Amino acid sequence: MAKDGEDTVLSTDALPPHLTYYYGIGHPNFEPFDAARGLEYQPNKNMISSHRFEIKVPASPVAKGLIVNVALVDGVVASSKEEYGLGPVGVALDSVAIFNPLARPGDDIDKEKFTFDSYSAHPTPDGTYHYHQSSRGPLEVLLARGLTTSAVPGATLVELFGIMCDGTLVLGCTELDGTAAPETLALDAQGGHLSDVKDERGTVHFANRYHTHVCPSRPGGQRYTPEIQYYNACGR
Repeated sequence: MAKDGEDTVLSTDALPPHLTYYYGIGHPNFEPFDAARGLEYQPNKNMISSHRFEIKVPASPVAKGLIVNVALVDGVVASSKEEYGLGPVGVALDSVAIFNPLARPGDDIDKEKFTFDSYSAHPTPDGTYHYHQSSRGPLEVLLARGLTTSAVPGATLVELFGIMCDGTLVLGCTELDGTAAPETLALDAQGGHLSDVKDERGTVHFANRYHTHVCPSRPGGQRYTPEIQYYNACGR
């Protein structure tokens, strides 16, 4: 992490610190693919390789003035200029890349999910390992630092997964202070809303910041990372 003026530059090689099938047999962090989830779960043919990238998160992001509704959040790649781009558009707490929830043309994210490993992630053809949804990987970082009570998404005190290149935060079923996320009717079409992001002591870390909640365990809850870029700048 570094500073560029008031902005924050996050650099990573995108290599996960945890076990995954996608490191390949012989790697110390290799684990067998979990086929017990069902016959539809099969690994893709890609393997992890290091791909260094950085994003520059604006200190004071400027909203585009969008109403993020179902017409915008349509799950179709390149259907709107307001979408996050393909490839790394965010960084998770465990240094893994965050992608938008859109599969490349001809693919379907609801089918691609069956190639996700036990950390709900997979690599691209060039080996970039990434998340499209909530994962225990970032929560294990919080747990190791005593900041949450579990690494199981949907069952822990605090769920913060990472940040997008425009400054949008990606949380789970809770706010940063441990309170439950608003009911789905109070969230927009990608599980987002504006509010102060504060910790359990009441310290405001991001004032009136747009953030999304990935909470598939809640009825009607958001399943994937945000599709629409709420703020103007996306430093990649």
